[in-house]
Amino acid sequence: MGRGNRLGAVILYTLFITLLFCAFYPATAQARSLEMDKLAIDAELLPDGSMQVTEHITVTFHGSYSGYFVSFPQDNTPITDILVSEKGSPYQFNPGESYGPPGTYLVKQEANKLTIDWSINASDEQRTFDVSYRVNNLIKMHTDVAEFYRKFVSSDNGQKMGQVIVRLQLPAGAENLQQGTDIRIWGHGPLHGEVQFTGPREVTWQIEDMPSNKFLEGRMVLPLQLFPAAPAELSTGQAGLPIIMDEEGRWAEGANRRRQEARMQVGIAILIPILTLIALFFMWRKYGKEYQAEFQGDYYRELPADYSPAELSVLWNWGQVKTHDITATLLDLARRQYITIEQELFEKKRLLGTKEVTTYLISLRKEKYDAEREKLRPHEIDLINLIFSKISKGKPYLYLYDIEEYSKENSRGFYNFWLGWKNDLAAIGETNEWFLGTPSRIRWIAAGVALVFFLTGLILIRAEVVLPGVSIFLCSFFIAFVPAKFKRRSQPAHEDLRKWEAFKRFLLHFSNMERHEIPSLVIWEHYLVYAVTLGVAKEVMKQLEIVFPNLQEDDYRFGQYWWHSQTGFAMAGLSDNFDKISESIQHSIQVAEKTVKAAESKSSSGSGGGGGFSGGGGGGSGGGSYGGR
Repeated sequence: MGRGNRLGAVILYTLFITLLFCAFYPATAQARSLEMDKLAIDAELLPDGSMQVTEHITVTFHGSYSGYFVSFPQDNTPITDILVSEKGSPYQFNPGESYGPPGTYLVKQEANKLTIDWSINASDEQRTFDVSYRVNNLIKMHTDVAEFYRKFVSSDNGQKMGQVIVRLQLPAGAENLQQGTDIRIWGHGPLHGEVQFTGPREVTWQIEDMPSNKFLEGRMVLPLQLFPAAPAELSTGQAGLPIIMDEEGRWAEGANRRRQEARMQVGIAILIPILTLIALFFMWRKYGKEYQAEFQGDYYRELPADYSPAELSVLWNWGQVKTHDITATLLDLARRQYITIEQELFEKKRLLGTKEVTTYLISLRKEKYDAEREKLRPHEIDLINLIFSKISKGKPYLYLYDIEEYSKENSRGFYNFWLGWKNDLAAIGETNEWFLGTPSRIRWIAAGVALVFFLTGLILIRAEVVLPGVSIFLCSFFIAFVPAKFKRRSQPAHEDLRKWEAFKRFLLHFSNMERHEIPSLVIWEHYLVYAVTLGVAKEVMKQLEIVFPNLQEDDYRFGQYWWHSQTGFAMAGLSDNFDKISESIQHSIQVAEKTVKAAESKSSSGSGGGGGFSGGGGGGSGGGSYGGR
């Protein structure tokens, strides 16, 4: 993309994001605000028909606040035994009517409302308050059933809530009753809420994103014997179940009808994304789908191209390099006799005795390196310089644990090397044009269509044509950004990839082939370093043991010029050694990365068996409304 095209794209996308910001954020920010993140209510029905309640109110304050309150309508279910606390520390009761200092609370009795108000000192923080109280005379004792009917959140509440969850414990004996038959439950409020049995004696009402000025209400019918201590004044003297079942059935039917209408609207709105996805699919077929490779063979028995293991990783992993590619590079340098690797065992002192520990001595063949340095690729030279100049401080050898120690003591330098090493290798993919993106002309067209969708969606939403508007609005983002993410390999790169994939299959299956089709052991040394990058080194080693017992062919032993071990040359041992080297290097990089990042970081059922909420109800007593001062 040319410089002018890039500038135009930046301007267009900046306009796009600016419109998005203006659409959803008011011109003037409020000086302060609060958010009710969660209301968790733990309640228990008692045998006398009362309910013990503890509300856990989690609030995020933006700006400074000196108080918070919860109000309940006053009716024939009086609230007593009020306590306020925070993090287990009780607030002190203030018997007066004037606000006290932080850490105190008062209770205001008004004609139709009871308000619990506590003083705080909150500024730009999240706090959780615990308010406990007892609701008396709550259960209605009909002649046939006991009825629980209570608002947990009032429609007077002007605060949105991120989540409301109410867990109600039933009286002893409820665990022996049939849920949905002996005990029936309903929920009233926004249609996306749910009520269900969550234990032998537990019922839970739950809703996410509770709107403001909407109520959440629970209703239950239970056997009368669960409330043996209920006072006589709770008796209604009439049957309640037929009326309750009729009401709940009608409300559930209405709620389910509205749900069905909503589903139909959703179905219509889904059509727009489907058409968008179809269009994006055809764009992907033209600009994102991989080319058809000419090579269609199952196996490729030789190296498909003159790549180093790390360069293969770039092609294989879409420009990315993995930590085990350092191991593969070291093994390849050893195979080419620029370095040697020697396993050593030593006794490490411990609190109780000693432990035999394996380490690896990596040595530079300086004469070879000086004489044939020009044959090395830049990333190979960079790795040698890191190991034998910086880490070993100029010595032509070091132990593997020296790399780990260096990563701890010089974490930023080591991590920066790793990032630079990866970036330099990724640049090889760009230089060779291995990866292709969506043409700039197509990105411009997609951005223009996305802008039209974006504006159309906003207009429809503000005209209260919500579902289609939201659908078009969301599709605008897909149209804007998905085509820009299309990526595929060029025809030559894809051709090479298919051969490398066939080569990988050959590595996995070569032991099943005829002996004359299998390369010699010395060639397998070369293949093995690529097996590390391809992630199949273990499998290759197991098969080599089958084809070449003791890792030997005639007078030649595997790695005899560059790999030395005190434990012999068994295949399992060699495999374990490669794993240990990879794990050590990976651990070194992880330690460095973790240290650097830490340093940079800043400190509806009509039957009563449970289900979705119905939109009916509203007859339950109580229900809190919340606010700050």
